[in-house]
Amino acid sequence: MAIVSPTFNSIQAQAQDIYFTKRTGVVTGDTVNPRISPAQVPIAGAVQFSGTFGGATVKLQISNDGTTYFDMKDLSGTTISATAAAIFEFTTAALYLRPVSTGGTGDSVTTTLVLRG
Repeated sequence: MAIVSPTFNSIQAQAQDIYFTKRTGVVTGDTVNPRISPAQVPIAGAVQFSGTFGGATVKLQISNDGTTYFDMKDLSGTTISATAAAIFEFTTAALYLRPVSTGGTGDSVTTTLVLRG
């Protein structure tokens, strides 16, 4: 499978930097390079999953060491996980964030991640 790296963008709005990344065409088995959080303080974020899921489950994961990852939880404490198009809001101080796709065939999912710090 492929190694998928995000595209990075940032904008200035309401006196704060807003960072967003997009990964297009992620399929089951791809290695997804993590997004390093730009903030020095805990951040608020939103992740949107869209595209063709083909039975895949897509999750957002976090890590502080870039090696061991854990499933991210949304603001209500529910694991950020989707089998169809969805958007989730969260807060985190973790250093690394990455989407991961499992269990699909013919899947091609786009993950758009927005971070405010």
